[in-house]
Amino acid sequence: MSGFLTIGIPTVCRKKQQYILNTLDSVISGLSRGQRQEVFIVIYLADRNEACRQNTEMEIRLKYPNFVRTCFIRFLRPPNVSVFYPPLINKPETDCDKKLIWRSKQNLDFGFLLIQSQNLSSYYLQLEDDVIAVSKFYGVIKNTIDQRVTHWVCMEFNELGFIGKLFRSRDLMSLATMIVEWYEHTPADDTYIEFYKRQKQKSRILIQPTLFQHIGIHSSLEGRIQKLKDPYFEGDTESRVSAIRNPSASITTSMKIDFQHLPRDCYEGSRGFFLTSEPVVAGDTFYVLFLSLQNVSRIFVQTGLALGKGHFLREGVLELGGDFECTKRMFTVIYQFNMGVIDAVVNKNNVRCIQIRVITSQNNLLMIKEISIFSV
Repeated sequence: MSGFLTIGIPTVCRKKQQYILNTLDSVISGLSRGQRQEVFIVIYLADRNEACRQNTEMEIRLKYPNFVRTCFIRFLRPPNVSVFYPPLINKPETDCDKKLIWRSKQNLDFGFLLIQSQNLSSYYLQLEDDVIAVSKFYGVIKNTIDQRVTHWVCMEFNELGFIGKLFRSRDLMSLATMIVEWYEHTPADDTYIEFYKRQKQKSRILIQPTLFQHIGIHSSLEGRIQKLKDPYFEGDTESRVSAIRNPSASITTSMKIDFQHLPRDCYEGSRGFFLTSEPVVAGDTFYVLFLSLQNVSRIFVQTGLALGKGHFLREGVLELGGDFECTKRMFTVIYQFNMGVIDAVVNKNNVRCIQIRVITSQNNLLMIKEISIFSV
């Protein structure tokens, strides 16, 4: 194995709209020149129509001649369409059977792609031909692998279907075998879950915010409209309301910490969030102590994925003060959260700290997506 990551993308022709070039643009732009030395992109030309396969390949070759020449982009074709899909050809094509045929073929496509990709790199990432990626997806994947201390078989960087699933390459043959054995009755979307459970991974490992978003509207199943979106995805312009650099601070919390999403993740950088590992209770606090006094004009805090959605703070307050108030933890300037969000015009000088305090215990976890401090 000479690479770190293989990205597998099966593609077929759609009558309404093609997405594969958009997908490749997004994935390639997220890789630096050095990172491209560690990655292979395998495009599986999975359409039954030979002219379609040739046309798709030609479009990619014309747009990325150097990447094809250096084998950064590689093409994979079915060995023989009439032989490779024999159980699918002669079934009666009622509407119900069309979906069954489409799903069964898709399973065989996945199986063939996994088998042919198993010896290229240490890890394998499954994508589809109608997704986009955030700009630094590769670094996030590498860091996640490096930091993961518990047993894993599959880590997920997209919430939907079989998109954005990461496996070790050594497991691909076993996974492909299960998908092919079950191809007539179980979609790969479900098979991979049973696979990792049999390999002693107890539960789903979904890395949030996710790195890939489904953009396709016209499904590869002819006539089907599919507008599914990953609710945990944050595009590069969606990560923070503000791109400001927060003042240097120390951060402490009484909340139980999910160590994949640390307290600083909501305060520093352009992506990431803090997530508790257990539901918050009344009196829990998230405390930010500035290393120097700040003249603060505005404070923005968002909990949950969006307004009133996804692990937001149902009842809580934001407190702030100067040296005396912060030392005593006795605050007189207090703002109420509304649907998990505070956007407060403060215009207060010599602020030493802010504190988020939970008023009422809640049954769900708490996500703090963003804290932005506007200093003057």
